[in-house]
Amino acid sequence: MQITSLLSRMKSLPAMAKAGIVVAGYVAAALSAFCVVWISITQTSGPHRDASSGMYAFGDSLFFVAVFGVVSIIPTGLALVFLRRSRKFWIALCAVGLVVASTSLAAVAVIVLESQKVVLSASSNGWEVLSVLRILVSPFVAASLGLSALVAPQAHLRWYLIGATAGEGVSSVYGFFHWFAPLFFR
Repeated sequence: MQITSLLSRMKSLPAMAKAGIVVAGYVAAALSAFCVVWISITQTSGPHRDASSGMYAFGDSLFFVAVFGVVSIIPTGLALVFLRRSRKFWIALCAVGLVVASTSLAAVAVIVLESQKVVLSASSNGWEVLSVLRILVSPFVAASLGLSALVAPQAHLRWYLIGATAGEGVSSVYGFFHWFAPLFFR
């Protein structure tokens, strides 16, 4: 009950105040991710971290992205609520969401074709590297699109966003079972 009254009061704020709240939320998400990663680095410092500094740096960057992604759900949700009445925004978001989800599915196709030794072209190694990175961010994109689908003002927009979320979900599930599940289930 209190959250809905707070949101209704926030909707009456001027546009610049709403933008400031959202930007402050993202800054807070970045600072909290930085602090959590810094604590992790201080707790794991030692000769083993120095010996494998590149691996730890990559892990720390993934950890930062994960913490930032989780904490930034709050300002993203607020931004979507603030933009709920803007029809042009939601139409553009649906179009961009569907295009982005198609890149995720294309990334899965590149990885599958490369693993089956189907030669795509002479420059397929570059696409494979980009595809790996694209699949690694797909869970965060899926969460964003799913959150957008929950907040979307009209049913047909909701269905477009659910479709985009499903495309990202396919990529996320593929990435998990292709790379991470073998690490846990040997």
